[in-house]
Amino acid sequence: MIDRLGTGERVYLSIKTYLLSESALRPGGRIDVPDLTRRFGASATPVRAALHRLVGERLLTALQGEGFLVPRLTEPDLSDLYQWNVALLVNAARSAGEEPAIPAQAPAGDGPIAGLEDLFARLAARSGNVEVEWAVAGASDRLHRPRCAELDLIPEFQDESLELRGLAATGSAGALRQALVAYHRRRLRLVPAIVRSLHGLTDRDPRRPAE
Repeated sequence: MIDRLGTGERVYLSIKTYLLSESALRPGGRIDVPDLTRRFGASATPVRAALHRLVGERLLTALQGEGFLVPRLTEPDLSDLYQWNVALLVNAARSAGEEPAIPAQAPAGDGPIAGLEDLFARLAARSGNVEVEWAVAGASDRLHRPRCAELDLIPEFQDESLELRGLAATGSAGALRQALVAYHRRRLRLVPAIVRSLHGLTDRDPRRPAE
């Protein structure tokens, strides 16, 4: 039983990591279950269990007939997600008050996206509300691939992350909330370009709405 649980968790984490990677399917792409079984050396049962779990996390969509696909991402969807994320983080920062409990440096070896997600997770943890922690973690998962697109579209990505971490480390709650709002406003202005990038439409006119 323990071995089966360990296998299920391994398969789940492997598929989730793959789905969050830039090499995974684009939004709207259909999941090939046999391909995943070969890719991760597992039978169809734990693979399908993992896929259903990821549907619950809104990282996949279940189709009638047991099929799965990567959710399509529209501009309103991404705008809503950014606005939800900033609301969660601003409330978390407000709840934490002035306590400077976040280290000034991201964990060693983390890239810019992982460092940012570590910061947001720490801000959520400081709120003392487990529901906020779960919500921020879920938003970070769903925003991971858009953040990969941000890296190409926002040259200041790393500097913004360092600025936010510095404010969090010094306990500047008011300034941190303002910086979080400004950070997300910049993303909201880039939503059309981010959606185009995720759909592989970077060569189109940036003024044209995403499909």
